[in-house]
Amino acid sequence: MRLHRRQFLKYCVGSAAALGLPMTVIGKLEHALAAGGSGLPKVIWLNGANCTGCTVSLANLFSQSGPTDVADLLLNTIELAYHPNLMGAAGDLAVQQLKDTAQGSYVLVVDGGIPTAFDGHTCLLWTDQEKEITAMDALTMLAPHAAAVLCVGTCASYGGIPAGNPNPTGIVSVEDITGLGTINIPGCPTHPDWIVWTIAHLLSGEMPELDESRRPRALYGTEVHKSCPLRERDEARTFGIKNQCLEELGCKGEETHSDCPARKWNNGTNWCIGAGAICIGCTERSFPDKFSPFYKIEYSYKDSGTTPPDEPGSGDTQPQPEEPTSGSLRFRKAEWNDEKSQLIVRGQGDVGQIVTIYDANSGEQLGAVSVNKYGIWKFRRRNPAPIPSRLKAVSGSQVAYSDVANAPISGSSTTSYHEREEYERSEHDD
Repeated sequence: MRLHRRQFLKYCVGSAAALGLPMTVIGKLEHALAAGGSGLPKVIWLNGANCTGCTVSLANLFSQSGPTDVADLLLNTIELAYHPNLMGAAGDLAVQQLKDTAQGSYVLVVDGGIPTAFDGHTCLLWTDQEKEITAMDALTMLAPHAAAVLCVGTCASYGGIPAGNPNPTGIVSVEDITGLGTINIPGCPTHPDWIVWTIAHLLSGEMPELDESRRPRALYGTEVHKSCPLRERDEARTFGIKNQCLEELGCKGEETHSDCPARKWNNGTNWCIGAGAICIGCTERSFPDKFSPFYKIEYSYKDSGTTPPDEPGSGDTQPQPEEPTSGSLRFRKAEWNDEKSQLIVRGQGDVGQIVTIYDANSGEQLGAVSVNKYGIWKFRRRNPAPIPSRLKAVSGSQVAYSDVANAPISGSSTTSYHEREEYERSEHDD
């Protein structure tokens, strides 16, 4: 596979801002590539226990300037000596090419977790003279002699989904097997720009600064929530409504680190939260177990905006209790913010339970939220009409009431029915 390294340099220079490459790396890369191919390591890419999603993600790399796609990058820019999915050779020819490459300088890239149960025989990579080589065997042979060990994806970096409970094949990370300090590029899948960014640093001879999880700090140094455009927005009560914070529906942005909000995916088209999905914490060491279940919402979507049976407004004329029933459901705060025209409510309850909030006077359902892992629930509503002076919270058999601080006196609200209708229409149109 002959190299066109000028194209790689052209791509890195042209995409330096998008990739986040400092010009110091560009300068060193230019010097290294000008020196020719003799001093540049080749790449051996192994697939462990994975879904090949990270390779598919890398295959979605494309650009208006060279390299224009993954084939140009891997075949004409860097020397990809071995990749079971992308190389042309197969069988004994592919194995021999790997063995020849291993005699010189190379970077080892691993995509996928490493099974250890059953002597690693749940993940066989190739056969050499009738001996089955497991992923565990391959790492033991190749990692100690590599110029660098690069873990692409969360599975290789930390175990990922294959290592999730109950982990029947004993999946561990590459670092756990080799005992070496790896460079981790986690993500499920990882972003293609993150791979190119790291390769550019390695080819330039500059080791990127790593965080405590051995991720490049420049790529994973920012909490997703802090850069999220939906931060401080109204909190969503159900999916499908644009421009609302998804924290109460299970978004893990406060515990996840990556530059996804700024970089986005598919050539900057969109990202998980921008598409209306939650962040599931896929770049973190404890993914997926720590973040499961991913979604907090537990009630039926078709019923989420209607008044449930046997609740106020459904025809039930029996008087409701004026004090909380036994249990943990409580209001901690209920106030009207006139400046923001917003109802702000906080409370406590049993973790995971769904709390439905009503205007205690009219019986109208205002929304529903779930209790987070700290036993706290939060609810906000802009421009309710009328503005409630008293609220009722219901969760199962538990009921709690609270007066709304700063609420206008009855009849003083200036929000008309038509104003409210216009607001709700615009909220759905956004």
